[in-house]
Amino acid sequence: MAQRKRIGLFYESYRTLPAYVIYIQNLVRTLYLAEDKDRPVLVILHLHDSPLEELTDTGYPYLEFYCLQDVYANPLKRAVNKVSRLVSGKNLIEFTDRGFPKGLDAIFPYNFRKETEGVPFKLVWKPDFQEFHLPQFFESEALKQHGEYLDMLSKNGLPLVLSSEDSKRDYENLYAHHNNQISIWRFTSFLPDFSKVEFPALKQRHKISKKYFVVANQFWPHKNHLNVLKAVKEVVSDHKDFQVVITGKQSSSRDGGLFSKLLLYIQQNRLEQYFVFTGFIHREEQLCLMKNAEAVIQPSLFEGWSTVIEDCKAMGQQVLASHISVNKEQIKTNVLFFDPYDYQSLAGQMKMILTNKPALTETDYRAQILAFRDTVLQTFNDRK
Repeated sequence: MAQRKRIGLFYESYRTLPAYVIYIQNLVRTLYLAEDKDRPVLVILHLHDSPLEELTDTGYPYLEFYCLQDVYANPLKRAVNKVSRLVSGKNLIEFTDRGFPKGLDAIFPYNFRKETEGVPFKLVWKPDFQEFHLPQFFESEALKQHGEYLDMLSKNGLPLVLSSEDSKRDYENLYAHHNNQISIWRFTSFLPDFSKVEFPALKQRHKISKKYFVVANQFWPHKNHLNVLKAVKEVVSDHKDFQVVITGKQSSSRDGGLFSKLLLYIQQNRLEQYFVFTGFIHREEQLCLMKNAEAVIQPSLFEGWSTVIEDCKAMGQQVLASHISVNKEQIKTNVLFFDPYDYQSLAGQMKMILTNKPALTETDYRAQILAFRDTVLQTFNDRK
């Protein structure tokens, strides 16, 4: 039997990059669906507070764990090395985690750590190119850093994972003469069992007393929550018996005052009875709310590949989605699209759902999961 590939996976914590945590968990679950002979050894490169039990609970038989040493903690040294890499392609100051696992065949996502230089297949991940479409939501220094990072990627030709054909078009428009090997990974969702969540008690706890919609996005400017509020103001002229349940941590690193602005709009327009803000809740509870909603609203101005939409596809739920190109690429059934810059467009779709909700169409979501599995395996097997 051929020796199993050893793939290093950087695994964050919910404190650092919560979305990446779910992505890596889903990647492990996806590879579990491969035939045993095709399953690689997954070396989990984790932080001290990474949720390891959520990986062991997958039952994946070939997991190894290594806690990364905090040798990169000095921000000044990191900044010096970042400039040095842009100028010379190398770190000026050497950081070395001396216990770092040896013998890795591949690593994902590659992050330029010194210890990974000898890994033969370094796979970079760029989820999206939002900074080029919506630069107004980024600080000037952040925009500069994004540009320098992409310049470096295109010049050194590292293998690159993107989330959609839409992202691939963006990259090729920006770097028409790149020589990166590009793989498109359309991440799928694996839903935890939320059948034990007591829905009546959950509704009572959050004071949900009517039929409702769900918005399950982080409070970032591009997620476009204000458009939902404006749409609700329009809908209540014809419908009174509904609510909008908005989940998520009520803060934003890009606009710290966003949540306060939303509350002010609600108060000024006397819409308090139509909104429920749950704050951060367990994923099982969030999924239970989504499953029992009239529809899930995804109003974003930009996405790489929406986890919310993927969750809805996995559970067969109705989606109201902004008509950005990546959303149209991602979901084809059980969806109504609206113009994200026109609140009346969303209001019209909400009224339609409240008046005569369309029947849901059954889809074979497992086939999409298996297609994702095959894409991932092919990426590692067909590396140049």
